[in-house]
Amino acid sequence: MPTPYNMAFACLNCRKSFKRKFDLSAQCPSELTCPDCGGEAHNFGRHFKSPKKSDLKQWEKVAFLFDHGFRFQKIRIGPGHHDVIPYPDTLDQAKEFVVKYKEYAYKSGKNT
Repeated sequence: MPTPYNMAFACLNCRKSFKRKFDLSAQCPSELTCPDCGGEAHNFGRHFKSPKKSDLKQWEKVAFLFDHGFRFQKIRIGPGHHDVIPYPDTLDQAKEFVVKYKEYAYKSGKNT
């Protein structure tokens, strides 16, 4: 029996975050329609913890990371399964992060 996972989706326009349940045997969409504004809500995976809607600096950081191919997927370096790189806390740290870990970014038309 497939294992269901709650996947986090977030709309970068209105800063709405919500979860939808998917099982790993099915294709999980990369985008859904935002239930608030009708825009695109992007799939940020199982590990995304959204900032408060009012925290504009953190949403700016989330958008920056998204634009550079980071969807809050776990980045594992080294031979162990527990060697996970933490995501940056600030936009300045995110700018260094995307350069340092660019090989782990998802490749898409939105990457720079």
